[in-house]
Amino acid sequence: IARLAGMIPAGVICEIMNDDGTMARLPDLVEFAKEHDLKVGTIADLIAYRRRHDSLIEREIEADVSSKYGKDWRMIVFSNKPEYAEHVALIKGDIGTGEPVLVRMHALNLLGDVLGDVDEQPDVLHDAMHQIDEEGRGVVVMIREPRPMALSDRLRRKLGEPVKTPHELRDYGIGAQILLDLGVKDMVLLSNTERNIVGLEGYGLAVTETRPIKAER
Repeated sequence: IARLAGMIPAGVICEIMNDDGTMARLPDLVEFAKEHDLKVGTIADLIAYRRRHDSLIEREIEADVSSKYGKDWRMIVFSNKPEYAEHVALIKGDIGTGEPVLVRMHALNLLGDVLGDVDEQPDVLHDAMHQIDEEGRGVVVMIREPRPMALSDRLRRKLGEPVKTPHELRDYGIGAQILLDLGVKDMVLLSNTERNIVGLEGYGLAVTETRPIKAER
């Protein structure tokens, strides 16, 4: 918001509390804004604006790959333009039928996904790939951490040591823009955790169902 207003891209965030100590939700905030003559903007509004004016991703290359985890996939590499990192989308089958699509949004983790560290849920990604293969259609989006010391800082946290670079807020809009580029609108989210994804409607995306990931082993 500060950047769009032509100001230094920095700000302060605070919560507005109700009189009973609970956090104010949108209906409460609307009443508060009326009382104090304030304007209200939703996250969905901001996302909708950025969809019209900002593009955070770019397709770099695509190819067919064959994996032991779910056989044949179409792989597309996307780059993140604000802070360069390459992210991967794996597509199985025809995802353009208009029916809800199985989607796994996955933060790529070298310790768990590659080295199989038992503390890092090592099988979740591969189990999701198998599950999408069984369904015959779906998408896996793997988001890579752009910070240069992400791996060493993960190990420092694992050992209880202070990290060298502060943990930054992730831009979940990268994954949403990748899904939009692929033509996904309604999705069945593959996750073992129920998630309330704020502002998803601003992207024109909807989660029709959250489905747990079945363990293959």
